[in-house]
Order: sequence, then C-alpha cells, then structure tokens
Amino acid sequence: MSWKYTRALAAIALLLVAVASLSYYAAGLSQQEAVRITVIIKSDAASSEFWQVLIDGVYEAAEEFGVQLQVTGSRSETDVEAQIALVEQAIEEQPDAIVLAANDFDRLVPAADRARASGIKLIIVDSGINSDAPHSVVATDNVIAGRKAGEAMEQELARPASIVILSYVKNAASHIDREKGVRAVLEEMPENRVEAYYVEGSEENAYLKALEILKSDQAVVGIIGLNEPTTVGAGRAIQELGLKERVVLIGFDSSVNEIKLLDEGAMKATVIQRPFQMGYLSVKTALEAVQGKKVPDTIDTGSLLITKQNMYEEENQKLLFPFVND
Repeated sequence: MSWKYTRALAAIALLLVAVASLSYYAAGLSQQEAVRITVIIKSDAASSEFWQVLIDGVYEAAEEFGVQLQVTGSRSETDVEAQIALVEQAIEEQPDAIVLAANDFDRLVPAADRARASGIKLIIVDSGINSDAPHSVVATDNVIAGRKAGEAMEQELARPASIVILSYVKNAASHIDREKGVRAVLEEMPENRVEAYYVEGSEENAYLKALEILKSDQAVVGIIGLNEPTTVGAGRAIQELGLKERVVLIGFDSSVNEIKLLDEGAMKATVIQRPFQMGYLSVKTALEAVQGKKVPDTIDTGSLLITKQNMYEEENQKLLFPFVND
C-alpha cells in the first residue's frame, strides 16, 4: 500500500471522526437548549371540554416547535391556593417560560410577579391577572364576547325583563369581563333587572341554583351562563321544568352537551371561543418571548355567536367540531 493511499485513508478517518463528534455535540447542544415551558391551567379535571381542547392546542405547538412541556393545574377552578403553589413550584424549577390561566384576578399577582422577577417569561392564557408581569395575554376579548351574549338575549326578549347571569367563580378575570360586557348591553335598558349568581365552580351548583331561581321567581325569563358548566347546569334545569318556550338561555362555549341544548331548542345561542388556537398561540408566544422576539401585549383569539340557524354552516361546524376530520 503506497504512503499516499495510507495518508488518504487516515485523512478520511479523521474527517469521519470529526463529523461524528460534531453531530454528537450538536445533538447534545440541541437537547440542552430545548426550551422548557410549564403550562398551568385553571383545572386539570377532565370534565371540561374547553380545557381539553386548549391543551390539545398546547401539545400541538410543543410538538411543532420542539418545546419541552409540562402541563398541570389545580383540581378545581376554585382552588386558588393550589394554583398559587403550582406557580411557586414552577419558579423553583426555573423553566424558560410559564403559561398561566389564572384562577383569580388578584391572588395570583404576587406569584406571577415573582416569576417575572426570577427571569421566567410569563404568558397569560384565557384569564388574566391584575399585574403588568405578563409578557403577553392570549385570550378571548371577554368584554366583547359578553356583549355578544347580552345582544343575543336582548334580541330574543325584545322587551324589559328579569335576567339572571350565572357565573362560575367570582374573581376570575374572564368572568368579570364577560359579566361587564353582558351588563353593558342589558343595563342600557333601565327597566331590565339583571342579577348575577356565583356557583363556585360546579355544574351541579349551577343546575341547583337555576332550579331554585326558576321555581321561586316567575319573572325570570332569561339566563346567561358565562361558561360551559354554568350553561349546561342552567339548561338541565330549564329542560327538567319544561320551560324552554318561556325561558331564554344564552351560553358560552361549545361542548357536546351545549350543542345538544342548542339543537333541541333549550338554548337559543352560545358564544364560542377558540380554545385550540388559544393553547397553540400561548406556547408559540412563550417560545418567541424566550427567543428574545418582541411579542404583542395582547392576542385576541376571537369569539363568535352560534345559533341553531347558523350552527350547520360549514365554517361554524369546523369551530364546533375541530377534530372531526383529523
């Protein structure tokens, strides 16, 4: 074997070793630099279709962008202390970003401020806090969504009336804003009587409260549920009492049970959100913030009023059943 051939083989061997070392280093660096995002939702209970769809969007974005993801939540939307503890735990673990759907507008503020101060990028999804700590808020414009519900009720009744608002929890920003939007419309007519009740995070409580109100106050002819459990609970009460011809129900969200209420005429309209898009964009925005990109202060994912008349339109079917063609 000539010395030139031997040198050529040695050079090739060295080159292969260098390429292999570089590939190994790059793979290790890529793994080391994978962005870590902790997502903390209001509740990890499987009963809410809204949160299930939102988390589907979160996982879709994480897979697309190669994000290392941890998803958690308190056992119920009323367990604020548990959610605060989850934020504190995340701060200890020091992810690159936290995506938070806050259970309480005020009580999550100190923990959120500490997260920002520790260098963690903070993105709010769905429901905000009373602080400038978040880098961005990805949510429905809930005041506008509330106005849509109020306008739908006004159109159905077309007269002064006694109307009940059923809200899930008292100090969640999304519900505060939705109630504000509803009242902005209905209270333009001073003759309307509008009262709000809070059912402490339970469909069963919403059902029992609606049952109690409808049995004791014959003047009530309208109920607005501010999310899926309040809407479904009120719908159950209306159906049980046989009042779907007398009591107008306007809801929020688009669970299977709500679509059934709409189809059967027990609910006249529902304001739907885009939870999949909300989840997806919250992770995408968190990643961009970690990468040092400028992110919008707020991202409105939109809302749409669905009635029995328009629920079968193709575009609305895609929103009501986002995974039918998957």
